[in-house]
Amino acid sequence: MSSSPDLAGPPDLPGRPVSALDGVVVLDLSTSAAGQYAGRLLAMNGADVVLVEPPGGTPTRYRGPSAGGDSFLFRHLNQGKRSIVLDVASPSDRERLRELMGRADVVLRDQGSTAPEGAGELLIDCVVGDAPEGGAYNGWRFSEMIHQALAGAMKTTGAFDREPIYGLGERASYANGTTAYISVVSALYERRRSGSGQRVDATVFESLAAMGQNIVSQYSYNGTGATRQRYPGFLALLRCADAWIVIFVIRNWPTVCRVLDCEHLLDDERYRTSGDRLRHWEEIVAVLQERAATRRADEVVEGCQRGRVSAEKVTSLRDLLESEQWRVRRVMSRVSGPDGEEAAVRSLFTIGGAVCEVRSASPRLPEPSARHERRPA
Repeated sequence: MSSSPDLAGPPDLPGRPVSALDGVVVLDLSTSAAGQYAGRLLAMNGADVVLVEPPGGTPTRYRGPSAGGDSFLFRHLNQGKRSIVLDVASPSDRERLRELMGRADVVLRDQGSTAPEGAGELLIDCVVGDAPEGGAYNGWRFSEMIHQALAGAMKTTGAFDREPIYGLGERASYANGTTAYISVVSALYERRRSGSGQRVDATVFESLAAMGQNIVSQYSYNGTGATRQRYPGFLALLRCADAWIVIFVIRNWPTVCRVLDCEHLLDDERYRTSGDRLRHWEEIVAVLQERAATRRADEVVEGCQRGRVSAEKVTSLRDLLESEQWRVRRVMSRVSGPDGEEAAVRSLFTIGGAVCEVRSASPRLPEPSARHERRPA
């Protein structure tokens, strides 16, 4: 038999911080980054999220780099949760899962998995997958690169004379995990009116398609599309003395000229209107680059932002961690767990008067002796 956490949730103690989803019990049966990220977001809002793992642990425990023990990916996805190990080959464990399902408010599970047995009428059944079932991409084997390519994002990333760039990490899965989270919260809200649960589906394919709406809109309006050869707008990537910056000069053109000491461009008849500047944008960028080369990136970005021009420095993760903005916003924190403290992304958004952050480290695998019985493929 497996370990079995109490699903009653934390006690309602006087003075205990209030969260938006207090009292909501979630069983996370998912094995994907998207599903488990949705569970993390629910836990950040106070839901009691229990990760249900097979003997040997959920696959994300072994995905990607680690510093001994569980992977960094697993730790991030599952902070704020508890864990239980259930073996579906065991009749007693299957019965235990039925019992837990009957007491849960939400279940997160993979596309193609068996519908939950023992679920009550109030259950929100959230199914997370790569592409809509029965659609054109049914049966495909997906990866981050494939998802971004199908969504059209790779058509606009990278140098025009090189291969496209898709980025690293699990960005497509995080987008879908956010979609699943929003769907679950919406279904919980609707349940208060109807008194009924429902099934909700969230796929990576649809999430990325929704994020690429500008690509679709542009083609719908004028039959053109953004390409890697030239961005159709006032975008400039400039190399300053110490770092690269990106500026988007769709408005407040005089501000950019003043910040980069090229106010003579304001008097040039070739650049008088927005249409004029767009036609001559490459030569304008050459002038901006010449002036930016001797300036510090932070100085240029601060001046542009003060004048309400979109500008940002291209920074490393270390720079972000040490930045004043992240420090003031308290983006990162440390949470305690059975194996000590872990770094954690504290909160993604706030709700007035409620706690919206993870409060515990990722769970260790129950019954440690079972960790090596069967390692996930």
